[in-house]
Amino acid sequence: MRYSCGARNSKQQKRLRRSSGAVLVEAVVSTCILLPIIILTIWAWLEISYAYIIGMNMTEAANLASRALAAEYFRDPSVARDLAKQNKVLSRIRIDNMVASNAQFTIPEGGWQIKKAIFSTPESVTVICTYIPEEGDPPLPKFPNPDPLNLRSQVNISSSATAFIY
Repeated sequence: MRYSCGARNSKQQKRLRRSSGAVLVEAVVSTCILLPIIILTIWAWLEISYAYIIGMNMTEAANLASRALAAEYFRDPSVARDLAKQNKVLSRIRIDNMVASNAQFTIPEGGWQIKKAIFSTPESVTVICTYIPEEGDPPLPKFPNPDPLNLRSQVNISSSATAFIY
């Protein structure tokens, strides 16, 4: 039996429509699966990058604070025991959207190493700087933001630095 050209073309057109419809369905399904994964990956990289920037700024602030306290100790050794003098020195160290309060600085136990022996290690001061969201005036930005996994209370970004007093 012979088919006419019109019949043959209509069968081919139906096959083509079916296959193009299948391609469209596959494209939609793969987009629905891949798009959220791509968006989540981009969001995660942005948050990781922001955490790295915060960490670098905490390192910079800790370095500035330890050097400032070491310089102040060189001028006035009583700063090692006087919290008011320490807070006055630390209040000069601010980094926009990163360090906004003296509460972010801590001197750990034994942070002031003051030795007077001739052949001992030099005197030093150690300072820890911690990122505290919503601290200071204006308040620091929340991190991570948004926080869909409620990780904010578990994230602690801090850095320490030691400056020697010669």
